[in-house]
Amino acid sequence: MTPVIAVQLLGGFQLHVDDEHVPVPPSSQRLLAHLAVQEAPLARTAIASALWPGTTPRRAAACLRSALWRLVRPPNVLVNANQGMLSIAQDVDVDLAAVRRFAAEMAGATRPRLSPALPLTLLTTDLLPGWTDDWLIPEREWFRQLCLRVLEMLSERFRTDGDHFHAHETAVAAVRGDPLRESAHRRLIELHLADGNPAAALRQYASYRTRLRDELGLTPSPEIQKLVQPVLAARD
Repeated sequence: MTPVIAVQLLGGFQLHVDDEHVPVPPSSQRLLAHLAVQEAPLARTAIASALWPGTTPRRAAACLRSALWRLVRPPNVLVNANQGMLSIAQDVDVDLAAVRRFAAEMAGATRPRLSPALPLTLLTTDLLPGWTDDWLIPEREWFRQLCLRVLEMLSERFRTDGDHFHAHETAVAAVRGDPLRESAHRRLIELHLADGNPAAALRQYASYRTRLRDELGLTPSPEIQKLVQPVLAARD
């Protein structure tokens, strides 16, 4: 029977084979993570230079060979090697890939058939927290922005379906992910107003306005001000 292999990148690196945790040496973790994040086949030379910057090409190539050799499973189970190119094996399940697929479904015409809780589990978790590799920095920021956008789309999808509980939950998750993201605050304010809670909408707006002023010296956009203007006018 073919083993079920899963690589976890969100919240920290883990390798599971048939639901059992398998220890992986640090150098091999970095190799598997790099291949899983990039998805497409990569040249050995490009992988070596990305994972071992500051070393000679010869030394980096040797480190790459060692990382492959140290994999606790036969390399061809986890990694495909073909004409100087390496890629994560097709049968390996990667949690990051699941988020990417979900995001593509959200952006397309197909409505994802997932429970409301499942996306939040993955969309509110950092990509390989604590890792400081240079190659990972832009990937982590890209993933963060992807999650925020998907959370906002989910909130709107739930609102359209009349599920205001999960609409609020995902909007709040987006605000927590980036407290200065106006689109997330705007969506939450809209939900408060739709629920007939003008006081909550004003508190949300005031919190955002204060934080934006204190941290960036900016003021909210006219668009978000228009949302609360009728409430302010009624109060006066």
